[in-house]
This record gives sequence, C-alpha cells and structure tokens, in this order.
Amino acid sequence: MSAPRNARSRGSQRYYSWRSENYWSVTTILQAVPKPALINWAKKFTAEYAVDNFDKLGALVEPDADGTVDRQAAVDWLKGAAYRDRDRKADIGSQIHAATEAYVLGKPFPAWPKTIAPQMRAFERFLADYEPEFQMTEASVYNKTERYAGTLDGIVAIDGRVLVGDTKSGKAIYPEVALQLAAYRFAEFVGAPDGSENPMPETDGAFALHLPAQGGSYDVVDVKADEEVFRYFLYFRESFRWMEQASKTVLLGPLQVGGSEEERAFREAMA
Repeated sequence: MSAPRNARSRGSQRYYSWRSENYWSVTTILQAVPKPALINWAKKFTAEYAVDNFDKLGALVEPDADGTVDRQAAVDWLKGAAYRDRDRKADIGSQIHAATEAYVLGKPFPAWPKTIAPQMRAFERFLADYEPEFQMTEASVYNKTERYAGTLDGIVAIDGRVLVGDTKSGKAIYPEVALQLAAYRFAEFVGAPDGSENPMPETDGAFALHLPAQGGSYDVVDVKADEEVFRYFLYFRESFRWMEQASKTVLLGPLQVGGSEEERAFREAMA
C-alpha cells in the first residue's frame, strides 16, 4: 500500500513532513480512541484462524528430530494473523481509492482486480444516483496550530452542498469517521504538490460512502463533523500525546529521600 504524499511511517504510526516540520497524521492520532470491538474482533479472528488452519498449526508445533518444539514460531504466526488480514484489507482500500481517483481526474478506470470488482460496481451506482461533482481528491491537508495532517478522500458537491467525503470499504461505518472528517474540515490549508499552501475550502458538512466487500449495494451517510466533534478530536489528540510523549517522561527514577544534594546544601546554608 503506497503512502500518501509527504507521509512517512514510523512503525505502525504515520506522520507528515511539510517545510521541515512534522505533523502527526489524523489516523495515527485516532489510535487513542478506545476500540473494544476491535479487540474482540482480533480475539475471535485469531481463534477462528487457528481452527481453520489446524493442520499448519500442528505442523508448526511438531517436535523436531531432537524432540524440541519451536513454540515461538507458532505463537508469532498466530499473533500476526489479524494484522495480515488488516493489511490485505488496507490494500483493497488503496485499490478502490486509486480507481475512484481515476474517475475524478477524468481518466479511464483501471482494470479492476477481482478483489474490488463488487465495490467498484457499487461505486458506479453511487455516481449514477448522486451525480457528485468532485472539487478535490486525495489532498493532503494540514493544521499548523494543532499540529496534525491527513489525506482526505475528496471534497464533493452533492445537491447544492459542499462536503468533505471519505470512502470506507470495511465491514461498516463507525462513529470514529466523524472525528476523522472533522479534523479534515478544520484543517488550515491544503499542501499543493508545488509546495504552496492553499486555504482549506469552506464546506457545509461531511459524508461517508460505504462500499461493502460483498458489493451490490452501497450506503451514503450524512456525518456530523462540526466544531463540537472537532473538539472531541482535539481531546483524543491530547490523549495520543500523553501515550506517545508525556507518559514517557513522568517516571523520574528512584525517589531522592531528603531531596537532592543541592537541595540539602541549600537548606543547611539557610539554617
């Protein structure tokens, strides 16, 4: 999966570089949002994966000629199963975005891999039903004041409204999309490919387009992404800063009984 323009990765986290400054990505910041459903999904997925691949799991824990078992190899294989599935779905999402961007730019649709053909047929129906006018697509947006950046899917005019849009190809649309879209709406500028900073366009709201894996139908959801939701996003931005930065600075080491040597010397001098 290719990274958006100006995006860099550090492990599972992403940040954007712009004019020698770094900004955490919106999606990385939203890692601070509690996701109990995701935890339950990962546990269920791993259990089902182990059952469905019982023969391979058995082979991994089969003793060698000397009777030793590479238990860690089996553990690592199972631990990575959910992440491999996540990455596969992310690749599908990237393919869908590439195909939709081709439409926006007036280029022929690329040949659809079988993995995304159902979603793209649903996307074609969305185009015919809503007749959206794409004003911007795959744009990197920045907020210098709040120190974040991200790549929005598009700014689209639909039925007289100008909306920030995001396309989802997963199982469902979740409330966190409102935080993501609010962050995009309240960005301060669009970083152009030539290095210029263009003001973020005024928008009336936001929407999410859901293209489910089974294809056929699609959903378009009107999403609240106003100043109130933006304040919630900033709350999670601070939670992310706590996890990523501040939490690593608050354990100061062994307790100094009676204070430091400098403090004791000062008190003695003042006695």
